[in-house]
Amino acid sequence: MNFFKSLFNKKKTDNIRQLTQPSELQLNDIFTFGDSFALPEIMRKQQLQVLNINNIEFKHQHYAQIVAQGSNTQLVYLSFPNNAQHLMQLSLLLTRDDVEQLFDMQDFSEIFEAPGNVHLRPLLKQHRYADMLSDVYIQQNFMTTGYYHQQDFRNISPPQFTQDEHGREFEYYTLTGGKEQRSIEIFIFENGDTDIYLSFLRPINDIVELWAKGE
Repeated sequence: MNFFKSLFNKKKTDNIRQLTQPSELQLNDIFTFGDSFALPEIMRKQQLQVLNINNIEFKHQHYAQIVAQGSNTQLVYLSFPNNAQHLMQLSLLLTRDDVEQLFDMQDFSEIFEAPGNVHLRPLLKQHRYADMLSDVYIQQNFMTTGYYHQQDFRNISPPQFTQDEHGREFEYYTLTGGKEQRSIEIFIFENGDTDIYLSFLRPINDIVELWAKGE
């Protein structure tokens, strides 16, 4: 009897999905940030649940964008683009008011003018996102084409471009600062919609707990 009991218990345990890395997060999974003061207050010690998983595609790479939310309405975007330090990227989507408060709009508009070599300095030291800001940002990308997929393509390649099946095409602009650890990312879509993210790179161990859905 004990033999059969242990056999069935082992089989049940083997069916539980093991979640060991933030890059493995799936819909409805939960994760918790640590208490590092290097994290902005809006993320520090916060528990969030995965709401969506999208995919950002460029010519030579594509990566998942995990969208999560905690106890407030603020969305946090977690992604794993290629970088030499194997760091994760944490991002917040800026509102128009945020952009206007943080940057001189005349200087900001020059990001979209050729040749695209803007040096941009924040206007404020005190802001709810101040912990994520760099003293100066230097432009890196100008009108780079990419595709935004509202699907998870981590284990397969995104569909090749066809008239019927492809992601939302966008123009991509980036500025980096803080020893290339902090950035501003701008996505301008074909219909004119514009997403502006304040992003920074952090060690993966800033996420201290992971729960697979159903556990």
